[in-house]
Amino acid sequence: MPDRARTAWVEVSRGALNRNFSAVRQHAATPVCAVVKANAYGCGLLECALIFHRAGAKMLAVTRVEEARELRDAGVAADLLILAPPPRELLVEAITMNCVVCLADGADVEPYIEAARASGRTARVHLKVDTGMGRLGVRPEHAPGVAQRIASAEGLTLDGAWTHFADAAGVSGRAQLDRFLAVRAAVQRYAPRAIIHAANSAATLALPAARLDMVRVGTLLYGQSPAGVRAPFKLDDAFSFHAVVVAVRELPAGATVGYGGEWKAKQPARVATLAIGYADGFGVETVARSESITEAARTGGRVAAIALGRRQSPRFVWFGSRTAPVVGRIAMQEVSVLVDDLPDVRVGSVARIPARRLLVGTHVERVYVA
Repeated sequence: MPDRARTAWVEVSRGALNRNFSAVRQHAATPVCAVVKANAYGCGLLECALIFHRAGAKMLAVTRVEEARELRDAGVAADLLILAPPPRELLVEAITMNCVVCLADGADVEPYIEAARASGRTARVHLKVDTGMGRLGVRPEHAPGVAQRIASAEGLTLDGAWTHFADAAGVSGRAQLDRFLAVRAAVQRYAPRAIIHAANSAATLALPAARLDMVRVGTLLYGQSPAGVRAPFKLDDAFSFHAVVVAVRELPAGATVGYGGEWKAKQPARVATLAIGYADGFGVETVARSESITEAARTGGRVAAIALGRRQSPRFVWFGSRTAPVVGRIAMQEVSVLVDDLPDVRVGSVARIPARRLLVGTHVERVYVA
């Protein structure tokens, strides 16, 4: 039974997180850096960080200094890798917190030295090499020179070097790995103990040669296979979004539901309302695609498949193993679903909500279960 103080919540399974971590570590046969960026993929930054640290993660990875600060303020003593170069004004703080900082541009070596001097600590640096992602990193041909400058600089230590795959399961993945391996020896010449890492979730599965000294895994830990490749081991989804039915109404034929009156009952209908909506991440599609002819065709294909009934719309909720389709527009924090065929659904019934987990805001409470 739900907690009557809640109308919507996310349930996160600690057991699933631990099982996924163990499965990944066994499969990779190398240390694991657990990626907890973006509120641990929606599962809760602090709780997931503690779970993976206790499970034996070699490092935890975040993207922002603010995320590292939250973990340090909560007493998390794990090695923290900040994946993006910190803004200049936050470098001293990152180094003072004993975080491993990413350096992705040779021009940043001097500012990092100055920040280390100001912090009174040695800055632990992981050099990022751009082998084809194109966002951050020094070019492979420049990596040895930058590595030498870091390793010989007072106040800096070259703790690692890494790259990130654009499409680890595709042809470009192997090409990126080859470019990275070509500079590995040069980096290790200046820092023999540097951690050399490349594999994200997809590469951990599709490119065994990319596992190297450590794998950086996010998606797999939370129970999902990455794009383009399926895990050959069992994954347990750690995340489930729930909401309580707050009203059930019997509507006559011709009645409309929602803004604009766009849905009209063709016959008497039974409709249940839940106090969730697009502000809570329900029915929202992430905009993480390129504006291209190819993507326009894909989007059009998805819409057409749903309209023709060949693909299920994400605009439904689950009651147990049964689905109830959304009727009318999804509002900010309310949505109505058709429950004609679900006579046992009543006020207080709990629905499971399909949603992009990263879009389910932190205002929706995370409840941790065994």
